[in-house]
Amino acid sequence: MRPRPALFAVLTSLAATALAVSNAVAAPTPPADSVSPAVAPAATDTDGDSLPDTWETNGYDANGDGVVDVNLPALGANPKKKDLFVEMDYMSGRLATTAALDRIVQVFASAPVSNPDGTTGVAIHLDAGSARGTKYDLGGGNEVTYDADLNPSGTQTTAIKTASFASARKAVFHYMLWGDSYDGGCSSGQAFNIPNDTFIVTVGPKCNWNATDDINVGTFVHELGHNIGLKHGGADHLNYKPNYLSVMNYWFQLGGVLKADGTKYWGYSSVQPTSINEARPDERVGLGSLGAGYLTKWKCPNGTTRTTAGAANQPIDWNCDGDTTDSTTAADINGDKTTSTLIAQNNWANLVFGGGAVGGGSELQSKTPASELQELTHEEWTEMQHR
Repeated sequence: MRPRPALFAVLTSLAATALAVSNAVAAPTPPADSVSPAVAPAATDTDGDSLPDTWETNGYDANGDGVVDVNLPALGANPKKKDLFVEMDYMSGRLATTAALDRIVQVFASAPVSNPDGTTGVAIHLDAGSARGTKYDLGGGNEVTYDADLNPSGTQTTAIKTASFASARKAVFHYMLWGDSYDGGCSSGQAFNIPNDTFIVTVGPKCNWNATDDINVGTFVHELGHNIGLKHGGADHLNYKPNYLSVMNYWFQLGGVLKADGTKYWGYSSVQPTSINEARPDERVGLGSLGAGYLTKWKCPNGTTRTTAGAANQPIDWNCDGDTTDSTTAADINGDKTTSTLIAQNNWANLVFGGGAVGGGSELQSKTPASELQELTHEEWTEMQHR
């Protein structure tokens, strides 16, 4: 992953590595459940959501005693439509509003993802217990003791999860925590691995995030994106790509993907615009035809940030010299001090539904180490607002 512009705690892959870092913050250990496969054997999964048809039709018997432990049909599961289940524990004052949860549900419901029942979209089932009404009460979701700094984050998150998350749910529900901050820093959240079954959102008062619905929605969707296989750069970890139109991109995590009609989009990319070779970006084509309907941002050589005035399929002045005719002039448009080929991704076409302990299969997914999951900090976000 490219060098970061702001100072924050550097994460490492596992506590066992115990790498020393410059700020002496302890490295997080990925939550224990994130490295264990589901116990149940692989089975027919018509909709490809990693929840076997038998679970979604009859319920999930976690220990094989003939008693259903997680009644998926009663929770709204459908064997012919992709489902995601997320239990949300929370510290006092940190749980997102009902309006924000509604927006998260809508992001997934409107996804261009096909299902065997002929519908599109992903049904996401959020469980906040009784705190947000019956719509978001699936029998879990707990308020946990307030801790302004989860440190070390992996160990602390695992302890909270172990105490408040029913073990029978591990194969069905992703687990997340609405917290304040972690590892002595001010990063917005953490997913520990890609893909995974656990994540935290930490845009709390310790770092003066002033977490609006936009910030909570964007960060929740971003961190859950890591759980379901998505990276900061699409197929790689390069960030701030102008052609990567997703909340997985830091440009858009907290402010939304910019649309040419003045609206904002708070989900994953559904298009893969043309790749951009920073050694010779062609200003005349912008993001190509798939950039129509979107605006985008990029970095100028002097470090300032620009946003397109019109749709991003139009010519773009990548080197900020006042014209849009250059095709052979190098420009570091994602600001990482290198010239790379910036490749975008259609996120919705690349979701991984079985991560960590979630799912009915026994095959472990490959993991991205935690050292590559350095997340957007409050300092970076503040700097963005003043460029």
